[in-house]
Amino acid sequence: MRQPTPLYLVSFAITGFALTMIGPSLSTLRDRTGSSIAEIGSLFLALQLGFIVGSVIAGRVLDRFDGHRVYATGFLCVAAALLALPVANSLIALWGVMVAIGTASSISDVSANTLLMWHLGEHVGRAMNLLHFSFGVGALIAPLVVALGVDAAARLGGVIAVVMALWALSVPSPTAPQVRRGEQSTATRRVLVIAAAFFFVYVGVEIGFAGWIHTYAGEVGFSPRAATMITSGFWISFTSGRLFSAWVSGRIRPKVVMTVSGTATVVAAVVLTIAQGSPAGMWVGAIMIGLATAPQFPVMIAYLERRIQLSGSDTSWFMASAGMGGLAFPYAIGQMIDAAGTAIFPWMVLGLSVIAMAAFARANAVLGG
Repeated sequence: MRQPTPLYLVSFAITGFALTMIGPSLSTLRDRTGSSIAEIGSLFLALQLGFIVGSVIAGRVLDRFDGHRVYATGFLCVAAALLALPVANSLIALWGVMVAIGTASSISDVSANTLLMWHLGEHVGRAMNLLHFSFGVGALIAPLVVALGVDAAARLGGVIAVVMALWALSVPSPTAPQVRRGEQSTATRRVLVIAAAFFFVYVGVEIGFAGWIHTYAGEVGFSPRAATMITSGFWISFTSGRLFSAWVSGRIRPKVVMTVSGTATVVAAVVLTIAQGSPAGMWVGAIMIGLATAPQFPVMIAYLERRIQLSGSDTSWFMASAGMGGLAFPYAIGQMIDAAGTAIFPWMVLGLSVIAMAAFARANAVLGG
């Protein structure tokens, strides 16, 4: 296949797998290294630090070299990191592997988002939603593959990443548009900072909720099985929301999708806050948040592509901000829960949802509505 879009969609599932397989692997890795829960949990920090570093590097490299060579390099590094996982028998070694996975995956992440925009331009909306849907598919598959064995899953992922690299090298790479479309303005520092603020807070809602809903459900009286089910319910609704948003993206303007989904996220957080742990309210709130947050990341990128001409460095701003949000907010939520009790959790989700919506509104105002 000489068209690059199928490459990005398939390979993004591998990126989703690589970045999320750590969760279901923790127990095995903890036993292997004799680490405590706190020590093995620090691997999430290593993964996010690597992701932030890779995001900063990727955009600058994309603006200077052939895009698919950069993309292939990212996947070869993903392969090397995954293939190193089975022989990493100490916590320090695992830290190195996780930093490498985060760095390499972010290079692939930034490359796919940027190259897809360069390839499709103003028609990127549906494909961008499908791209991020593919990430969700990889995240859903990860626990099933890891259940067969962590080392086997890592080796399989490594081999497939090599195949993705070879595929990338066989397809001509899109290049950055040389002429700005009439509807696009210049990507000023002010606009980039406001847009990056949205991604920073949005990921706080998504990852913060996903990371703590299981704990919160257990604390308000759900059984371990029920807490797992409500967490799975969130991810299923989230993935379904990505697929649905791909369908509507060609029919509804990105601004409308962002406004509706942002409002729905706030409403869902209000439902969780009012529910105070009741089963019906928890289920409705969790599923609503999954559906409402799902479109926002890819639709915001498509929205920005329509309004400003984006370079690889510009996209890296957004991905690095998202990585910092994924690093900061799950930790902050945990600290707040520890200090004020689990009842603070829905209030924090509500606060972040309101701030994310305000950040989009500000970006929309700056870009002319």
